[in-house]
Amino acid sequence: MSNNTPYTWLKRFCERENLRFCDIHSFRHFAASAMITSGIDLLTVSRTLGHSQPSTTSNIYGHVFEESSARASEAITSVIGL
Repeated sequence: MSNNTPYTWLKRFCERENLRFCDIHSFRHFAASAMITSGIDLLTVSRTLGHSQPSTTSNIYGHVFEESSARASEAITSVIGL
């Protein structure tokens, strides 16, 4: 199988089903964002993505971690009634 085969399959599927095409790498970003938003820790996300250093994950997805932390703070504030 050539490296482009999965890309071609996905592209054809999206065309056939009239779906917006997202390249395969977009699924990687989606998975990372979903893990972070679900509260998975940085080290686990980093290892899952195959990054050699957690700092790589943090540099790429830092904004998602910040958004997730902000939501956590808002939830705590809501619960304690501030």
